Amino acid sequence: MLQPSYCRFCHNACPILVEVEDGRAIGVTGDRDSPMYEGYTCVKGRALPEQHYHPERLLTSQKRMPDGTYRPISSEQLMDEVAERLEQIVRRYGPKAVASYTGTMIVASATIRPMLGALMDAIGSPMRFDSDSLDQIGKHVAKALHGMWMAPPQGFDDPDVGLVIGANPLISYSGGLPIGNPGKWLQRWMERGYQLIVVDPRRTDLAKRAGIHLQPRPGEDVSVLAGMLRVIVSEARYDKEFVAEHVGGLEALRAVIEPFTPGYVARRADIDADALVQAARTFAGGRRGFAVASTGANMSGPGTLVEYLVLNLNTVCGRWLRAGEQLAAPFTATPGAPAKAQAMAPFPGYGLGDALPGSGLHASSGGLPTAGLPGAILHHGEDRIRGLISCAGNPVASWPDQLKTVEAMQALELLIQVDIKMSATAKLAHYVVAPKMSLETASFTAIQEAVSQYGVGYIGYAAPWAQYADAVVDPPSGSDLFEEWEFFYGLARRMGLQLEVGPISPFGLVAPVALGMETKPSTEDILAIFNRGGRIPLEEIRKHPGGALFPGSPVFVEPKDPDCRDRLDVANAQMMSDLEAISRDQADTLATSANGEPLEFRLIPRRIQQAYNSSGHSLAGMRRRHNPAFMHPDDLGSLGLQAGDMVEIISARATIVALVEPDDTLRRGLVSMTHAFGGAPETDHELRSIGSSTGRLLSVDRDLQPYTGQPHMSNVPVGVRPASSAHGGPD
Repeated sequence: MLQPSYCRFCHNACPILVEVEDGRAIGVTGDRDSPMYEGYTCVKGRALPEQHYHPERLLTSQKRMPDGTYRPISSEQLMDEVAERLEQIVRRYGPKAVASYTGTMIVASATIRPMLGALMDAIGSPMRFDSDSLDQIGKHVAKALHGMWMAPPQGFDDPDVGLVIGANPLISYSGGLPIGNPGKWLQRWMERGYQLIVVDPRRTDLAKRAGIHLQPRPGEDVSVLAGMLRVIVSEARYDKEFVAEHVGGLEALRAVIEPFTPGYVARRADIDADALVQAARTFAGGRRGFAVASTGANMSGPGTLVEYLVLNLNTVCGRWLRAGEQLAAPFTATPGAPAKAQAMAPFPGYGLGDALPGSGLHASSGGLPTAGLPGAILHHGEDRIRGLISCAGNPVASWPDQLKTVEAMQALELLIQVDIKMSATAKLAHYVVAPKMSLETASFTAIQEAVSQYGVGYIGYAAPWAQYADAVVDPPSGSDLFEEWEFFYGLARRMGLQLEVGPISPFGLVAPVALGMETKPSTEDILAIFNRGGRIPLEEIRKHPGGALFPGSPVFVEPKDPDCRDRLDVANAQMMSDLEAISRDQADTLATSANGEPLEFRLIPRRIQQAYNSSGHSLAGMRRRHNPAFMHPDDLGSLGLQAGDMVEIISARATIVALVEPDDTLRRGLVSMTHAFGGAPETDHELRSIGSSTGRLLSVDRDLQPYTGQPHMSNVPVGVRPASSAHGGPD
């Protein structure tokens, strides 16, 4: 029997048909009747049955015993013990002693993040951390410094041109392509004349299809963007009408970008000056389009400035919807804000609230910096964090500075890890909470609508799509599992707390609802709360189990308020000061390791389709279970290395071992590796089956971005040498 659902392995949310036999999922295919996806799925989605019945899957929660071993614990006893220990911490040290962390697998259920947030609200702790602050938190701060346009940007429905910086969305499904069938979308629009510009130090899958590919040195995205802005402004190719009515600071911007001539940028970034000019003219010349930056650009340098300049490009070229234009993809399943053709003035975006214990790091408009969480745990003051609820992520594998992360996890009085297996983090936890998985739970595409607000052209639908999925199979026989939200609810009830849950949308337009704490709600009750105020009622969405387009009544951009005087700011004083400093910084000194070894290469990340950050590594669909260190063939030759050789990769922080592979899509001088592989240091001998931890090479005690606390995670100086015999390398 085929049961409709949608994949929740990543945020692309592909409609799927699940083959169920004797109550067990045995296969997954894409739904070819879907008008949005046309049957598209990837290897991760097709591996869902394997993931659900994998021998490593936990079928009951686990408790760490005094001797370090783990024993099964029933769901009820688990909640009893965890609630008691949380109450003890709060009673002794206050609510701020308890923190939460959510990773990228919140895509598995729309209920996870809101319900954990409701629990933290009820406890009274603001110590909430998430994976957003590790890669692109500069998007949030840049919006604050630039101001916000109160209508959507020109999106994926009718583009002429797209500029994509540091993203490979054909593999990662984010940053420049819409949710759906990314390859077909790109092919169709390119056949209609869509012009794609890619800025990336690697000739990625997307770059191979671009009309213009600028392949700069990593970390030079700011100079490339400033150079493009200079061409557009100096040649008067900007949208003069839009700028005159809605934008301030153009002349100040003009003065600061003046040094970024095509020749200067070409020398600095090692790109062709004529290609830079062509890219700028092509982007400005399009009738409609968007510019977007992603993790590669954000993690390799000043991410807030990168995102600010991206906003400036979109703004001076008028890439925003105007009064009377129809929204191609209005919010469907969740409430959306009214769209108005006007600016919201800049607002405070960083330095918010009290500093984290043990650091000078503050919250920004994107939240608390996760890079500061290990320090707040290891801090010796009475205000340190003592308890952590970690859900939908694997900090030991995915956070930067693995050595400090492991030390922090071990120092906690209470570590609760919600996980489907004994991950690297679970092996350090006091309690491991075993949840149901996506085919065993109901959800709907609320997360997909929320993330569409993350950034211009970053992710979102090209049309008004929504889907609801019921559970299609029961949990394995003999298991004792529950949904993540049920765990959070059970803790709150035992702690005598009242939970209030609001809609998942980012606008805060609908008041939260107080849950009944005597009679437990159902998952459907929780999802209905998220749908309150949505354009299409959940009952209607449920009538279309394979998902559907819901055009409904058209939604148009409203005109500007008569008394609105706000303007978007393209010359924020702090951003201009940072840009001026970069224009003066000509030197690129050679970094060295702790013992003085030269670090002649730069480490950059790369995505693979077979895994979603730390999830999916053990599935059969993986081509390999380790993450090779890819290098240009000429670099391998200069080091006397061949494919499959084991090397040591050295940074100023630590050393890891990895296996090298050639990749001629890279610039010379780079080492490109997929992140979130490997385990704690004692598992390095399992390199060939679990990979290498690039996070161990990174530090959260140096080179943090000043406005967000985001760590330096790409363009990291490293050295490469053949591995010693101690690691199984040559004698």
